[in-house]
Amino acid sequence: MPSFDLISLAILWSIALLALIQTLNATGAIKAAISGIVTVIIFLMAIFFSFLKVEGYGTFLSRELSPSAIIAANIAANEAMAKERAADSAKVSFDAKPATTELSSSAKKEALNSVERYVSHAEKIADEALDLAAQIGDIDALPNDISEPNREKAESKALAIRNSTAKVNGKATTLFHPRSLSELHQQLIRATESLRLAGYALHAYTTLENAEDRKTQFEQSKRQAVSAAKAITLYKTALGNVIVK
Repeated sequence: MPSFDLISLAILWSIALLALIQTLNATGAIKAAISGIVTVIIFLMAIFFSFLKVEGYGTFLSRELSPSAIIAANIAANEAMAKERAADSAKVSFDAKPATTELSSSAKKEALNSVERYVSHAEKIADEALDLAAQIGDIDALPNDISEPNREKAESKALAIRNSTAKVNGKATTLFHPRSLSELHQQLIRATESLRLAGYALHAYTTLENAEDRKTQFEQSKRQAVSAAKAITLYKTALGNVIVK
């Protein structure tokens, strides 16, 4: 679609004014007549394209593209959006009202299945976390005169455990859980977070050179692994009570 910007219009009007000046300065009847005709044509073109600029070229192709039609369409769209928001607000208010009727049998079945699915996945995560806590607990302190190849081997093992503990913590954090089990699920998240910190401390222990810093990281790793194992054990017990219910 053609487009006429202000610069183009300014140039066109400048040409029209120059044509007018040329007409006024023309000598002879024939030259004056021809200049007058050309000047009139240029002025008509300038007026015409100025009108297009103001009204919008789309008006001549489709009434829907005119400024007035566009404004009307925007007003109608805003009114429709306002009505839609009002309907959504009414729906939310209705949904927020406490239910006075009992859940249908299908809803109860879905809620039960949701709990069962959570328990199934949570048990696997808890067992995996306990296994990692045991692995950290079985690691012995490295001798002070350890060779570099053996130290690198220990570091590689510690790095694998660190990555595994972070992965387990991620699984626990992203595990979907029913709202009724939110408080219980937080216990799993806190326990696996403690295990993740134990894995990081273990890996840091194998990379440090200062003996005092290494001792601090090693003891912290052991302590957090034991704490995580206890918390996960208690969690599994509580999870078993959910199954009984």
